[in-house]
Amino acid sequence: MKRGPYAKVAERNAGLLARIRGIKADHPFRGYRRVWAFLRFVDGVVVGKNRVYRLMSEHDLTVKPNLRLKAKRRPTGVKPRPSRPNEWWGIDMTKIKIDGYGWLYVVIVLDWRTKKVVGHYAGDQAKAWHWLSALNAAVGRQFPEGVRGGGLHLMADNGCQPTSTSFMKACRVMDIKLAFTSYNNPKGNADTERFMRTMKEELVWINEWRSPTAFYQALGSWIEEYNQGYLHSALGYKTPVTTEQELINSRTLLKKAC
Repeated sequence: MKRGPYAKVAERNAGLLARIRGIKADHPFRGYRRVWAFLRFVDGVVVGKNRVYRLMSEHDLTVKPNLRLKAKRRPTGVKPRPSRPNEWWGIDMTKIKIDGYGWLYVVIVLDWRTKKVVGHYAGDQAKAWHWLSALNAAVGRQFPEGVRGGGLHLMADNGCQPTSTSFMKACRVMDIKLAFTSYNNPKGNADTERFMRTMKEELVWINEWRSPTAFYQALGSWIEEYNQGYLHSALGYKTPVTTEQELINSRTLLKKAC
């Protein structure tokens, strides 16, 4: 027979469990690692991952795997691994259903090193010049003095927008080295694809959207919050903005030392 927790243990866990329930209420798609990171680095609660996992498992708060969404991988070449900000960006698009209106398209430009969203576009069309709008916003934000000579690479899929003549010509003019994933292989742009899932889990799927204007406003606010406050395990549970600033500062100090 399985024994229940001791009364003192249950009492000690009551406050932690209540906080976990609160985090899950706001972010239902977060697993135990991300819940633990929020407790540790935002709330300042010193707690182990195993304890968080045990509590979430006992109270049915873990995220159930959906095997239908599991991607089928095949061997590919080595994915680029940037060593500095603004070395490799990824660009991709997804669509959002607005009740009573139709589909909206969101184009995201993501810095692979810092996981920062450097540019985006949202609208009811997604032609090549809409993708360029997101890219131009990113360039204006990250390269206020111009991108030429900056050694910037951009990874895209083989869709009609990034492979269009106008998009590729614009990249050549701006001296952005455009690269494409292999066919039927989203893993080549995995960082950007994973961000799209995060955006849907944290913003899109937990709300009922009935107005394009409301979604545009919410998207802009959420991206700023994401850049400023989202904790990435790949970044040592630091935020994109913090990581970017630390890397820039370290490169500046290195240049002065040389």
